[in-house]
Amino acid sequence: MTTLDAARELAGRSAWLVGAEPQFRRAVLERCVLQHFEPHQVIYAVGDGPGGIHCLISGSVRVSLASAESGPFFSHLMRPGTWIGEGPLITRQPRLVGLSAGRRSAVMLLPLPAIQSLLDTYPAGWHAIAMLTFVNLQTAVMVLNDLMIRDDTKRLIATLLRLSGHRFVSPAESDPIALDLSQDDLATMANLARSTTLAILHRLAEADLIRLDYRHIVVLEPERLRRMLKTD
Repeated sequence: MTTLDAARELAGRSAWLVGAEPQFRRAVLERCVLQHFEPHQVIYAVGDGPGGIHCLISGSVRVSLASAESGPFFSHLMRPGTWIGEGPLITRQPRLVGLSAGRRSAVMLLPLPAIQSLLDTYPAGWHAIAMLTFVNLQTAVMVLNDLMIRDDTKRLIATLLRLSGHRFVSPAESDPIALDLSQDDLATMANLARSTTLAILHRLAEADLIRLDYRHIVVLEPERLRRMLKTD
């Protein structure tokens, strides 16, 4: 199987395409372009004009956002199989979030002219776009929910679990997940002081729940971490 074929297979298993009409799903995947990005390379920035939809195939992609007053701030990590970027297709407005590679990454791009042409040919495809918007809205709600957790330790644990893809359940036979972020990045994402973040991380590392590497945090025991969220 070629790299492009493997990328199409992964991208096609995403939540918004699985339920789409087979003809539309096939047309989407045939029009995607496989791209590669080096660590820290910008894929698109907050404020960029309308563009296409991206799917992470391998590596990791950092999601940034900006408020009206400040930013952009690093807010989330995409996991392989995640699609993002449909907003400008709907609004025709500049990008509200930005993407950059956390490590060397492969990304599928569905160019804006291609998806616009497809939707003219397959109007039912707008249902798939709505599903993609709903999937990404669920992630946004999860981020907001985690930030409203009052306990500092639980808020940081919830953030680690979300970033690693283990927030509510762990995939079967999953390996430890290395998160491409620094401890300062995590402090910002969990809305915590740097000193508080470091203290909590070292306690979790001493309990063998995580491992701290240079500019990486490895989640070792997601199930044990989830149980900690349920304690009083």
